[in-house]
Amino acid sequence: MPKVTQKRTRGRRVLIVLAMAMMICMLLTSCYTDGNGETTNIFIAVLVRPFAFILRWIYDWTQSFGWSLILFTLFTRLILLPLNIKSKQGMAEMQALQPKLKELEKKYKNDQQRYQEEAAKLYKKEGVSPMSGCLPTLLTLPVMFALYWPISQPMKYLMKLTASQISQVREQLVLIGAKVDGVLIAANSSEMTLVQALSNHFADVSFISENIFPMNLQFLGMDLGAVPSFTKFNLIFLLPIISAVTSFLLTQFTTWLQEKTTGTKSTQQNNAMMKWMMPIISIWIGFTLPAGLTLYWIACNVIGILQELFITYYLKMKKEKASSK
Repeated sequence: MPKVTQKRTRGRRVLIVLAMAMMICMLLTSCYTDGNGETTNIFIAVLVRPFAFILRWIYDWTQSFGWSLILFTLFTRLILLPLNIKSKQGMAEMQALQPKLKELEKKYKNDQQRYQEEAAKLYKKEGVSPMSGCLPTLLTLPVMFALYWPISQPMKYLMKLTASQISQVREQLVLIGAKVDGVLIAANSSEMTLVQALSNHFADVSFISENIFPMNLQFLGMDLGAVPSFTKFNLIFLLPIISAVTSFLLTQFTTWLQEKTTGTKSTQQNNAMMKWMMPIISIWIGFTLPAGLTLYWIACNVIGILQELFITYYLKMKKEKASSK
């Protein structure tokens, strides 16, 4: 590939990556002092707290942390559906152009500059942007990051307790010798562990704040506040496995639908990596973080499969309608 073309292509990618990186850095580092006198950042204020509000509203309605996560996943998927449709359409258009691009590559194999020029003309003629399938997908990532805080710190974001009040709850539970799964509450116990202890010791800590309430973390016989262990086989041990399997199925199903729709084999070099990388990440997350996050991941995968079916059918009907006109 000629140096001029390489610079243009790399320049666009660098600009997009830099813009996304700058946006994320601004969100994560722009801090201010909230009404409780605590320092926070814009990312927390703009995404995390609104998501926590929605999650708490769903919990108040269902009285089940598990169903709250599933319904929240469905809600966010519906909100992001237009972006996902756009992303899917962009990827499908790029995939449909692969045979023509291969012909150009074969025709101009000794003249890469001419190949790039003809490829650019083809993109323009077909009305396809090489980056159209990427940006909408990137915009869905902050949603996944933002949900981590309400799940891992429910006392702060769902009960709206201050850092001082959370410390008082922890000290009181340590003082009375509260236990979770036979283990004493300690000075470094996580908020999720404290919430687990609240169900049996609510009367001992309720005086600290009127916002404290006993959360129902049980879902289908599983404690969503617990962290699965390799050495302890129980129901939540299966969650990371199910998460990995559903992640694998989502990748395979998406690829199969794309190939069936376009009639061409996928040529993306990162397909093999994504095929195995996401299941591995799912298992790692499943055995290191509370089971609630793993349930959310499973819900994302299952709803993602249904979403792929819907988007594929929607784009097919849209294409047939356009062709008939």
